[in-house]
Amino acid sequence: GWYNLKKSFLSRQKKINYLEKFKNTKEWKIVIAPKIFEYKIIGYIINNKYTNNSGRLKEISKRNLEVSLSELINDYSSYYKIIKLQPYTMNKMFIRTTFNGFRLSYDFIFSMVLKPTKLVEFSIKINTLKKKVVEIFVLYTITKNLHSNSITYGKRSRIRKINRESILCIKKMLENKPIDFIYKICCSDVIGNSIKRRSKRKNT
Repeated sequence: GWYNLKKSFLSRQKKINYLEKFKNTKEWKIVIAPKIFEYKIIGYIINNKYTNNSGRLKEISKRNLEVSLSELINDYSSYYKIIKLQPYTMNKMFIRTTFNGFRLSYDFIFSMVLKPTKLVEFSIKINTLKKKVVEIFVLYTITKNLHSNSITYGKRSRIRKINRESILCIKKMLENKPIDFIYKICCSDVIGNSIKRRSKRKNT
């Protein structure tokens, strides 16, 4: 009985010592989204206390963070839009992040593939207000009308026409604009809705 009691006590003491060591050497940092999302808190990162700031930042900046747009703008319909963020600066409490990319969730892409659609992709380079170049990747689908024998579905001529209209629309909306504005528009439905309106006018 005494042996088991002593063993249990030593085990608990070992856990307490480990937790104390963890508390004394680690710290929690609050991770916040870019300014465009009003510095919303998106999570926490555990960090070593006794590493100098430049060393800690170098270690943290290697991490790629992903967050659903729906969490940033409180709109569940945007759940499939995944924002990639990268830590770039930190202070005693916060880690600030910057944009590092964008993707669609895999379940959303899979759902589009299952539909009677043709998936089309292309990219376009845009100059920002500060003369930096960003590359925007565009992905859209052409829906097939199952009750029609239309031969225009998936035709290259139709796709080229839609691509031209899309490029004109995107350049008009984003060329020589601030980078934050470009990201904000790309994360919204503004471009998609504008292209839909243009294509409807062309077809009437």
